[in-house]
Amino acid sequence: MFRTFFSVCFFFIYFLYPQTDSVLEVKEGEDSLSLQNPLNEVLITGQIGAQTISQSVNNLILITSKDIKETASNDLAELFSNQALFDLNIDPALGTSVSIQGMQGNNINIMIDGIPVIGRKGSQIDLSQINLSNIERIEILKGPASVMYGTNSTGGVINLISKTNTNTILFNSYLESIGLYNFNIDLNKTITDFDVHMNLGKSNFDGYGNDDSRSKYWKPKNQSFADLKLRRKFKQTSVEFKTSFFDEKLVDLGDENFFPLLGTATDLHYLTYRNVNFLKLVKATDKYNWNFAASYSKTDFEKQQYEVDLISNTETQTSNLEYNTKDMFNSFFNRLEYNRFSGLRYKSQIGLDVNYETVEGSKIDDGSASVYNYSLFTQSSFEVSEKLTTQVGLRLPYHSLYSTNLIPSLHLKYDFNKHNQIRLSYSKGFRSPTIKELHMEFIDINHNIIGNSELQPEESDAFQMSLALLPKHNDQIYWSVNIEGFINLLNNKIELARIQNTDAYTYYNLTKSRYYGSNTFINLKMNSKLNTLSSFNLMWNMFFVHNNSFTYNQPRHNLSVAYKYEYNVCDCGLNINWRWKSKYEYQAFDQANELVVYDQLGYQLLNFNLFKEFKKINTTAILGAKNLFNITDVNYAMQDDVHSGDFSTISWGRTLFFQLSWMPF
Repeated sequence: MFRTFFSVCFFFIYFLYPQTDSVLEVKEGEDSLSLQNPLNEVLITGQIGAQTISQSVNNLILITSKDIKETASNDLAELFSNQALFDLNIDPALGTSVSIQGMQGNNINIMIDGIPVIGRKGSQIDLSQINLSNIERIEILKGPASVMYGTNSTGGVINLISKTNTNTILFNSYLESIGLYNFNIDLNKTITDFDVHMNLGKSNFDGYGNDDSRSKYWKPKNQSFADLKLRRKFKQTSVEFKTSFFDEKLVDLGDENFFPLLGTATDLHYLTYRNVNFLKLVKATDKYNWNFAASYSKTDFEKQQYEVDLISNTETQTSNLEYNTKDMFNSFFNRLEYNRFSGLRYKSQIGLDVNYETVEGSKIDDGSASVYNYSLFTQSSFEVSEKLTTQVGLRLPYHSLYSTNLIPSLHLKYDFNKHNQIRLSYSKGFRSPTIKELHMEFIDINHNIIGNSELQPEESDAFQMSLALLPKHNDQIYWSVNIEGFINLLNNKIELARIQNTDAYTYYNLTKSRYYGSNTFINLKMNSKLNTLSSFNLMWNMFFVHNNSFTYNQPRHNLSVAYKYEYNVCDCGLNINWRWKSKYEYQAFDQANELVVYDQLGYQLLNFNLFKEFKKINTTAILGAKNLFNITDVNYAMQDDVHSGDFSTISWGRTLFFQLSWMPF
């Protein structure tokens, strides 16, 4: 494997040198590049219609397909590992989960094209199952967005928007030295009056662990995925249908059994199947637009146990019901939204959400459960003056299990001038307990979790302030600074805790929790007449967590820096991504049910890659290394001692990778 990488590296470096035919001619007095203003990017998440970043009263983060490509990220977990705003919790078997500004689990609403992703392992969506090969942009709304998106949005919204290009075909392959291989085809074609988009891909991982053991710490995993989208436009109206499939097989290999069962082993297979279908109707004019989305989503989690004959290499599924289980999640989601524009000063929105969810499986009390909710929501934006814009929102929800209150929001944006703005906001959040938290009975050799039907809904009050500055912007330099402060007061947070004097766990409501801190974003781009472009992005996230059970005295710090250098003469360059996570306090109850204070040790991650574009053949090659510091896990340290045996998984270590993209036309 490494010999192959060295050969590829030699080939890559050879082509980094400028080719005669690719040298760009620069006339005197002209710049080779013109720096675009990112504030002019158009957003749709949480907006009344579509608005640019500078027009929006919400404070969002935009990640483009170019950003995804520069980090060589294959899934959402890899992408977020490079950015300070996101804290990841990695389990080699169960996957990767995310938190934003301390808020995690069911508090983060993850959507693809506005349709919520269902099927959570524990309380989290596994980010490593969300492939990015078909994603054009990601819009992230920090803080409660319950007025716009309802329950599960008290901590933020992550909306992935799929590609809409026409008449292109892209082949993309990725190889990583640990034994990971990805390949996908992305096809966009206009046939008569239909825009057809198809994406097919496959990912294979051989697993990683001790070579002397059959079992692997990082489990072998195979993924297959496919998207098909059809769109037809009729004057001002468009109709879109999309179906998506995802299939994953993760194998937990067992070690060879002891005598008298030598030559045999017991394996566990974890299967995930996702299917999402939606139909969208959109009509847009200069004065109004309306859109309707109807979707059906299905997610199945299945566990299978096999007895393996290592000599004949055959396997037979067992009949043990404890290790042969299946959980099925189904969701019917419908959304109708109407946006009205009265000139440039007044905008209004009214909409209706209807959502019906069911869960079936052996871990659910009585075998199945269902819940439904529907809500009316409205927002109005008004330009009080040329500098001041206000936006007021209100959601009236109905839930089949809980009584709910009105959910309001208020946003203010003041433009000091064309380039400098301040935003203030208040939002109320609401999250009802999930079916699993209410009714799950998950009992096996490794788990003993019992649902709690007495859980109360979570409610939050969030306040945010941000200052956006653009000190300089011209053809040679772009420099922006964004400073944010936030407070999120969460009542009845749902946590998992040990039942006293037993080895069982159940969910409970933590009465009061408080999250507060700040975010700082600095974006600097410099263009030279020598055909070079340098960009520098810094992100610093700092926050405190307090609640009525634990006392945390130290803030949590996350810092990330991304640097890019482009040399247009040879159409090549480099990307460097560095991330630092500080040490922070962690508290938990030990076996004696006493509160113990730990220190989660900090760590650093460093990624590096070189890229080269071959414009004559529409090909891009990227060669790089990930996790140069070779960080694999970080211990939990007790006060004045080391708490051996407990650690947090960070990565599978230092690796080399090579990515090749080819667009025939």
